[in-house]
Amino acid sequence: MSENKRTHTPLISVFKREELPRSKSIMIRVATFVGSFFVAMFLCFLVIKENYFGIIGTMFAGAVIRPWKLLMDTALLLAFGIAIVPAFKMKFWNMGANGQVLVGALVSIVLMFYLGDFAAKSTINNILLLLLMLVCSIIASVIWAVIPAIFKVFFKTNETLFTLMMNYIAGGLVAYVNYVLAEGKKESPGIVNAATEAGWFPVVVDKYFLPIVIILIISVLIYFYMSKTKHGYEISVVGDSINTAKYVGMKTGKIIIRTLIVSGIICGIIGFLYSSAINHSINQYTCGSLGFTAVLVAWLSNFNPLTMGGISFVLAFLTNGTSKVSSIYRLGTNDFSNVIIGLIFFSILISEFFIRFRVRINKRNRKEGVE
Repeated sequence: MSENKRTHTPLISVFKREELPRSKSIMIRVATFVGSFFVAMFLCFLVIKENYFGIIGTMFAGAVIRPWKLLMDTALLLAFGIAIVPAFKMKFWNMGANGQVLVGALVSIVLMFYLGDFAAKSTINNILLLLLMLVCSIIASVIWAVIPAIFKVFFKTNETLFTLMMNYIAGGLVAYVNYVLAEGKKESPGIVNAATEAGWFPVVVDKYFLPIVIILIISVLIYFYMSKTKHGYEISVVGDSINTAKYVGMKTGKIIIRTLIVSGIICGIIGFLYSSAINHSINQYTCGSLGFTAVLVAWLSNFNPLTMGGISFVLAFLTNGTSKVSSIYRLGTNDFSNVIIGLIFFSILISEFFIRFRVRINKRNRKEGVE
């Protein structure tokens, strides 16, 4: 006995695309960025109603007028990116980089505040204070990063929500401690040890030079850690399939906790640099949205710490340039700048989708005879 059965096919089918040649994928990305950039600048032209090329010139001038700040912004975004890469590669969605950095920075600020007189007595004392700040910042950030990992391993909690909540707790803790340090007279003590510079990182070439070098070194180390070591291989296996990792005898809980320790170490170093070299102060908004923007950077770079450097530079360039456009043409806030950057990166995300996937439109359903 036979019957006709209608097989319903979806209107759109999405397939994993075979990997494109490297040169072609790079060309698509560059063309997308350039095209979206000029479209975004045309949108600026429609809003501002000034000379089109003048707007572009203002943007470029605003981005490069302070080259060290541009490089520092790039380095910070890169640092946040490499802090979350090990966990993200393992599919542990660590959204708490902001909080982990804030806690590390807060510990350094407290040490600077209370041990400033000790450090001001001699260069040796200052070096000892800097070392203590670094170690304590790392310990604090590691603890903050490992708490969600422990709950994930033993209680199967959702790491995304847990790490996000840890950000809010860290922000509240920073606000409270700042209020205590300022003895309730204001919201924060401001720049710590501005007169003595106790606990401040030494300045070489520029105050941003050493932090940038340190972040670059960390980036290279994390690249080799992820690609050339047994730990990096285990992270990849757990990320591909945690069941497979368990089947081959890997202790997945241990790997998860160990990986978050690595992320915490990086966040601790970033927090130390914020306090000792970059801001010499801390508040709950110090990190801005870097911890979340780093997710986009990490994803676009396919979790490659070296590729992240270029993407971080592009984003820092756009941020500084569009902020200058908003300032010069009196747009009030940076909201319009954020729209421009969002438009450009949304276009890049679309191109990434079509680089990695193939879309087919199915014209109609078909009939099949089934016996």
